[in-house]
Amino acid sequence: MNKLFDELMARIFVESQFSLAKIQFVEGDWSTSVYIAHKPYGDYFIYLNLPGNSLTNVTNDIQIKLFSLIKNREEQFEQLNVTGFDDVKISPSFDKNATLIIFTSHKIAEQQKVLKQSIAIEEDPYFFKKQVLSVTTNELTVVTASFETNKGKYTSYLQTLIYDVERFNEFTSTKPLGLNDNGIEYFFAAKLYEKLPFLTLTVKESNQDNLQQQINHKLTEQQLDSCDEFLALDTDKLNEWFDEIVKEVVDD
Repeated sequence: MNKLFDELMARIFVESQFSLAKIQFVEGDWSTSVYIAHKPYGDYFIYLNLPGNSLTNVTNDIQIKLFSLIKNREEQFEQLNVTGFDDVKISPSFDKNATLIIFTSHKIAEQQKVLKQSIAIEEDPYFFKKQVLSVTTNELTVVTASFETNKGKYTSYLQTLIYDVERFNEFTSTKPLGLNDNGIEYFFAAKLYEKLPFLTLTVKESNQDNLQQQINHKLTEQQLDSCDEFLALDTDKLNEWFDEIVKEVVDD
C-alpha cells in the first residue's frame, strides 16, 4: 500500500488543527496504521488505507473490528501531537460522531466495481459515517509525483491548486476526452475537498462596484437608459413595457 496517503492525511490533520494519534490494525495477512484525529468537543475522523480487494469486507467485518479496537484500546494509541495539542481521548460522543475515511487504489479495469463498492460503503448507516477516496494505479503515479514535489506544504498546495482558474478550465475541457496529468492532479485535489468535510475553502469576495463598472462600460448610453427604465418599472407595468418593445421592433 502506498505510504504517501498516510503522510498526506497525517499532515492535513495536523495543519487542520486536529489532535492526532495512531494504532496498528491487523486484518488477515496485512496490517496498516489507523490514524485518529479529533478536536475538543468536535467530531472524530479515522483514516485507513485499504487494499482494493478488502473493500467488500468494510461493512460486514473491518469496520466492526476497527470500531472495537479504537473504543477499547485507547491505552495503545501512539500520540502524534505537536506542542500545545491535547492527547486524543475517546469520549462517549465517539459513537455517533466518527467518520471513517478510506483511501484505496485499484486497476483501471476495476473502476466500475470499486465505484459500486464505494457507494455501498458510504451508504451503510452503521458504526461510522464513511467516505471512500479511490484512485487508479495510473492516477496514483501522477498523484504521488505531485505530492512528492510539494512535500511539507500539502494544505497550501491544495488550496493554490483548487483556486487556479486556468487549471480548472483545463480540467473541465479535457475530462470528456480523458484526463492528462494536470487533470488527474486537479481531480484528486477536488476529491479531497469532497471527501474530507473539515477541508474548507475561503470564498473570495467579489468587488460589486468593479463589476457594475464593467457592465456600464460594455453598454451604450441608450442601453443604460433602458436598464434604468426597466428597473424602475412596477411589476404591473411589465407587460405594457414589453408590448411597447415588440411594437417598436415590428414597426422597424
